[in-house]
Amino acid sequence: MNLDKLETKKQWNANPCGTGDYLSSLEYASLEWFEEVRRSRYEVTDTWMKETIDFSIAANKKLLEVGHGIGSDLLTFCEHGAEVYGIDITEKHHQLAKKNFELHRRPCQLKLCDAANIDFPSEYFDFVYSHGVLHHTPDTIRCIGEIYRVLKPGGTLILSLYHTYSAFHIFAKLAYQGLLRGDLKKLGYRGLMSTVEYGADGITVKPLVKTYRAQQLKHMLEDFLEVNIKVAHFKREHIPYLGMFIPRFLDKSLEPCLGWYILAFAQK
Repeated sequence: MNLDKLETKKQWNANPCGTGDYLSSLEYASLEWFEEVRRSRYEVTDTWMKETIDFSIAANKKLLEVGHGIGSDLLTFCEHGAEVYGIDITEKHHQLAKKNFELHRRPCQLKLCDAANIDFPSEYFDFVYSHGVLHHTPDTIRCIGEIYRVLKPGGTLILSLYHTYSAFHIFAKLAYQGLLRGDLKKLGYRGLMSTVEYGADGITVKPLVKTYRAQQLKHMLEDFLEVNIKVAHFKREHIPYLGMFIPRFLDKSLEPCLGWYILAFAQK
């Protein structure tokens, strides 16, 4: 297997997506544990998600999540009426997502599978959703080709990736951590960016982390009939020190240009 993909598996087998020390008081992989992950996701760390993504959009339709993690978003789509399927390359994610759905008594078909070779028939899904995943693989273009293949004509891709021109990338990672703290020299750009992910140190655990500009994303999705781009997730904390002088009410105004995620809503 490709070294980048092995690093990806190492990272998320050790630190499953959305988990962390804040869960230490709860029984591991219990119903309460999974629900706290979702509560933290939608109410604390990523409040923008439910404002930006319509989780009811796939009601009574088939939806595939590429990189399902521990199943938080996929379960939310399911609760809003979607017939859900998921793939992930990481064994721990696969195990935890299965447990998550079992505890919630919800149906789901999950496969341990590389998004570069999606193990589903062509033109099978009405929706494909992938949040914060395809910037971790060297096969991003191939994965998008596979997503296009499994989407029905008229089907929709909802894709989110890290944004190159985000405040978090420019100010928090490059300027503050990279230059002022010296981590760019010590770790290199690849190592520095890997530390975006919880538990990665940029040396012994170094998952691939890429960022994308709007024009790049549009080019990658050029086979789709219609592509709408949106930028989301800005907090003044993404600008160390100087951010404290930005009034909180301006967060929403700055989000469309400085947000950490760039999203595409693309129709086949």
